[in-house]
Amino acid sequence: MTIKILKNLHFTGMFLLFLLLASCTGPNRAIRSDPSAKPTDQLIADLTPDIEALYLTWHDLDQIYKDMKFLERGLLFDPDDRQLGYVQKVGLYIQDASVRIHHRWEQLSILAYIRPDMLDDYLTLNVKALTATIDEIGYDDRFIAIYAGFIHQKAFIGDIDRARAKMKEAVGLLERLRGKLMPVGG
Repeated sequence: MTIKILKNLHFTGMFLLFLLLASCTGPNRAIRSDPSAKPTDQLIADLTPDIEALYLTWHDLDQIYKDMKFLERGLLFDPDDRQLGYVQKVGLYIQDASVRIHHRWEQLSILAYIRPDMLDDYLTLNVKALTATIDEIGYDDRFIAIYAGFIHQKAFIGDIDRARAKMKEAVGLLERLRGKLMPVGG
């Protein structure tokens, strides 16, 4: 448990350090010193907390997936081999949602580096991608619910419930980000 907390603190610290260093770079300063870039700066400032929260949510979901993969080893010699198959299917859908969330975070975390004259186009593409990601994570959640009904081990059920909660949290963040981006890039 302590190692898990330390890993989370390490990744959070590295992420915050990255953000601090990224805000001190030359190209970023050039964008911020331009008087016409004020609305862009305000937009990025409004989006940053949700983008950071999306990263942390992705990290938690990824850790749940890794925990499940570790627990799967206990099912290798289980006489009911169907349990392993169901757990692996659920794991695939959790990983799929995790990859989608991470990809959205990657695309949104670079907003400060997009040229102001290209930002509207970039945001329009991101609004469409956010909509697709929200829908696809919803499909992943539905498939997880189907396969989870056949899993009997409580450790897996707990992890699946935590993963679904993190996926719902991520969808909420993605919807909030989409709502903030719609007026600008809709």
